[in-house]
Amino acid sequence: MRQSYKVSVVIAHRDPFISAGLAVSLGGLGDFDTVVHGLESGQPPDGSDPVDVVVADYDSGLRLLGPDSPWRDRVLIFTDRDSEASICHAMEQGTRGYLLLGCGVADLAGAIRSIHAGEVAYGPRVAGRIAEQIRREKLTQRELEILRLLILGLSNKAIAFETRAGLETVKTHVKTIFRKLDARNRTQAVAIARRRGMLPEGSEQSRRSAGSMRASLQ
Repeated sequence: MRQSYKVSVVIAHRDPFISAGLAVSLGGLGDFDTVVHGLESGQPPDGSDPVDVVVADYDSGLRLLGPDSPWRDRVLIFTDRDSEASICHAMEQGTRGYLLLGCGVADLAGAIRSIHAGEVAYGPRVAGRIAEQIRREKLTQRELEILRLLILGLSNKAIAFETRAGLETVKTHVKTIFRKLDARNRTQAVAIARRRGMLPEGSEQSRRSAGSMRASLQ
């Protein structure tokens, strides 16, 4: 039997093509009332209308998770941001669901229904990222500092100079970083760190400074 009550869904996604596609896909299922909210002004919906679930892009979703948001406990983030750092940050802010672009309509509809029922909903790829994060050995602050310098392309000698540590100490830290990231070399370690969103890319000024340091040590 078709349910008489339709779940009210606001689509607060900045990409107009994604918004339109979501509206059409959910509207065709019969148990959703969907409203597309234009975000051209850069402001999230104000919560004046009763809504069961809000489907939002990453940045809009985080704004809707603010302490004064009337929809704080109804946000489903739908995004291509798949780094562990992004996912964990959204979870810490209180998102009820997190799906990645490319999931099926059935997955999206199921997630919306779960959130409406007071549950949480994380896609299988997101759940996999969370599981990896839980079981992975953490980097220390010193190792994160050295990883940042690896990302900037500094040699062990340059890192030792920058951190005022002994060269052998730096080599030990680098080996430990490789082990914790399950990386075979610097290139792979940097790629893994960037994929996981562990550290910022680094400013152009930092890159220029790193280049100058490499030159001075050669």
